Amino acid sequence: MCLSGTSVGRSLISMPDEQLAAPLCLESFRRRKAAAPINSEHAQFTIADVAAACGLPQPVVAQLVPRTWTDAGWMYTADQLQFAVQIGPDVRAGEYVSPRQD
Repeated sequence: MCLSGTSVGRSLISMPDEQLAAPLCLESFRRRKAAAPINSEHAQFTIADVAAACGLPQPVVAQLVPRTWTDAGWMYTADQLQFAVQIGPDVRAGEYVSPRQD
């Protein structure tokens, strides 16, 4: 038990067990590390562009959507933007569960 009276590994916010097992920010990090290298020439979208396209706040996009490092900083490719658009409705509905990386 933690000092607050909750058991270890449990959140004060109710959520499905599969979300408790894999924090979304870590899953995003693991996906980026496992992804094949992407030619940074194709990374042309900013986080603001992606957020506007998928209807999610920029901090959510930063946690859930893989991104590419370029000379100009973190940018998104067309495929990464499309991923954001695909998951957007589920995230907004509170139904998105990040795929497990085993």
